[in-house]
Amino acid sequence: MPQYITIILNKEKYALNMENVQEVIKKYNIVKIPGADDYIIGIINLRDKTIPIMNLKNKLNLKGVITDDYKIVILTKKGNKLGVIVDDTTEIINVEKQNIEKLKNSEFYSNVIRANNNVYKVIDIDKIFDINLKNLVEKDEKDKEKIHENLIQILKFKLGNEIMAIPVENVQEIVKKPEIYTVPDMPEFIKGVTSLRGEIIQIIDLNSIFKKRDINLKELIITKINGIKFGLHVEEIKNIVSIKEEDINKLPITSKNSKIIGVIHLRDEIIALLNLEKIFDELGLTIKEDLLKEEKIIEKSEESKLYLIFKLLKEHYAIEIEKVREVTVVEKTTDVVNIRGEVIPLIDLNQIFYKKNNNSKNVVIIKGQNKDYGLIVDEVDEIKRAEIHEIESVPEEIQSSTSSGKYLKNIINKKDLLIFVLDPEKITQ
Repeated sequence: MPQYITIILNKEKYALNMENVQEVIKKYNIVKIPGADDYIIGIINLRDKTIPIMNLKNKLNLKGVITDDYKIVILTKKGNKLGVIVDDTTEIINVEKQNIEKLKNSEFYSNVIRANNNVYKVIDIDKIFDINLKNLVEKDEKDKEKIHENLIQILKFKLGNEIMAIPVENVQEIVKKPEIYTVPDMPEFIKGVTSLRGEIIQIIDLNSIFKKRDINLKELIITKINGIKFGLHVEEIKNIVSIKEEDINKLPITSKNSKIIGVIHLRDEIIALLNLEKIFDELGLTIKEDLLKEEKIIEKSEESKLYLIFKLLKEHYAIEIEKVREVTVVEKTTDVVNIRGEVIPLIDLNQIFYKKNNNSKNVVIIKGQNKDYGLIVDEVDEIKRAEIHEIESVPEEIQSSTSSGKYLKNIINKKDLLIFVLDPEKITQ
């Protein structure tokens, strides 16, 4: 179903195809360009990208001035980017094909759409981009897949008054309320051990490493470095976010064994990204060659996948972690959420599966083929690893006889727990 973002120009409503919308930003510092067309009023530097800015009213031959609280819609077409100034944006709407009427012989509009008892003229993106943007339009160097490859997923957690993080690629799973067994004559930084499906895992005490006191550590992150598993005991798991490598502010190296790769400024937070390899090396947790060989044999014989587990009406669902861009909490859930300036449409999974509206503020951002989108869930539970033998096909009866069966990809059978694995691509079809 086609999606459109509705905009306001001189108190009139218009629409733009969401396929061409990258993001919406608020009033921005525009540098004027002498000698440009009367509707190209300047350029902006958006995250080190130079983007030309168009006065959309002038382009569409509409009267009116630019309002003080204008917004800029960043459009894309075949790698080109262009910002158009609008008075405001209102909502993202889904429009049935029967409610789309093609316009003929229109200079700037491609269609008329009807939705929510309103009629909108759809601005023809081809006509908007039919201008000389030479030396002004910034080319996309990479497609959507490449952009995702350049993003680093990190898992944030709390330790006292500090927010720390580790790369998701090092996370095996998360264990809530783990049973920890103390072992005599262990180093101070080893809190004890836990048994995970018959495997004994050492637990590292981050309180000891970072000189924290009297912090109630509740959750356990199972990590894997150089083939060996360790548990990190932390106070509270926060969420998963995606960052660019250039967002990491490297710290001056004060020793060869710095525990911090760098810090990340994210909204109003400062996040310390831990260097697990250096931490383990500093603690003397060296890995013998024979252990590495043994671990590789185990990996070959028992492959596994990592999933993000969440709940809908107390039922457990999962999505492959590689499909997840980040996990966040929003102030309020509508049809769209603004993630660091990027407009992301939201889908309420409770509405899809149970025909009930969800008042939850928990959102899982999914890497889409064409555009990322968010799934509203009741609760994000944990990150869990499933062995290949635990991942089963969805029975034909479920797929054929239930309305939600078409959205299911697999079932994880943990004996005491069955988890439905969603196919995110089918949810948006």
